Amino acid sequence: MRKIAFAGCLMVCVLLLPGCWDKAELTDRSFILGLAIDKADKGMVDLTVQVYKPVHSGGSQGKQGGDISYINVHTKGKTMFDGVRDIILHTGRKAQWSHLQAIIVEDQLVQTYPIGEVLDFFYRDHEARLSSSFFITRGKASQYLEMKPLIEKTISQQLLQITKFSDRHNYKTTDTSLLELFLGLRSQTGISLVPYITKSGEQEEELVANGMAVLKKGKWKGNVSSQDSRMIHMLLNNYKGGIIRVPCETQSASSETSDNSLEVLSFHSKLKPQIEGEAVKLQVFVQFSGAIGEMRCTKLKTPEDEKEFAEAVARTVEQSLRKTLNLMKQKKLDLIGVGDRIYRQDPALWKRWERNWEDRFADIQIDIKTKVEIKNSGTAVPKPLFMDE
Repeated sequence: MRKIAFAGCLMVCVLLLPGCWDKAELTDRSFILGLAIDKADKGMVDLTVQVYKPVHSGGSQGKQGGDISYINVHTKGKTMFDGVRDIILHTGRKAQWSHLQAIIVEDQLVQTYPIGEVLDFFYRDHEARLSSSFFITRGKASQYLEMKPLIEKTISQQLLQITKFSDRHNYKTTDTSLLELFLGLRSQTGISLVPYITKSGEQEEELVANGMAVLKKGKWKGNVSSQDSRMIHMLLNNYKGGIIRVPCETQSASSETSDNSLEVLSFHSKLKPQIEGEAVKLQVFVQFSGAIGEMRCTKLKTPEDEKEFAEAVARTVEQSLRKTLNLMKQKKLDLIGVGDRIYRQDPALWKRWERNWEDRFADIQIDIKTKVEIKNSGTAVPKPLFMDE
């Protein structure tokens, strides 16, 4: 009896196993690596997709012909879905979005339409990955997909690598996925920070990440510089390491490049908004350690010298943070999520303040406390190598 019951269970399990009822051959799919979205006339959108191109790698010739592993296809539609479906008219294959690495949108389009309307398709389609990176470009986004990558095989992959490693080592831009963009749009302040891509070089033949673009409720609010981007990462406690330039306090007016450099080894910051009646006071606590990377005008012969240098580093960072915070207050943009913190702390108070939060944020009081520890000078010589005794 047990054998019959066991055999019956096995038969039921076999019947429940999935089959190949919805198979998709690789030769029937166009694997999309990158997408550029530009503004077109009469309310239409221009789409440029970077499609993986299978390259013959066998035989005696191999890849000697310098084959390119991708092609760019241009479509236009009244809606995003309409333009996407027209890709098959050029490639003969259905678009596959599971390998999408980068979505880039021109700044003019974001200034006209909220980004939520432009990207609605990708938040609903089951093939699109929310881990795909998002960028805003200065000028036509399609022009960037036409550029040749410097190292990677495709410009989409190069964009991905630029923001990925810049966000780890110098923090002059950011790395924003579709999911992070959506969470920013749905936050209480509605602020999203995304990489801002521009062209560089004499012939503008290279692309470079240049600071961050600011979106509020999906609408364009301008961009911030690479220096302010670093300070924002510090305030958000995303900053893990980089270089801090410390001006020489005794340098002459003619010496413009005499700065010491400090490599940050560890970094921690904390934002603490305090409610004082109808006003807000923001306390910023910063603590980090570093090693001297360059010495051009400072001698560290005694513990007092090292203490003075640490205090100079702290003043430099504090001044930079205050400058960035004052810029945010001037533009009435809460780029560090103070409003979201107040909402989590007191939802009822935030509901009353939400309507005029921009004006309230512009009047916020700021208190910054910085603590710096110098780990080492990188050499046994406690002064600039070119400096005489």
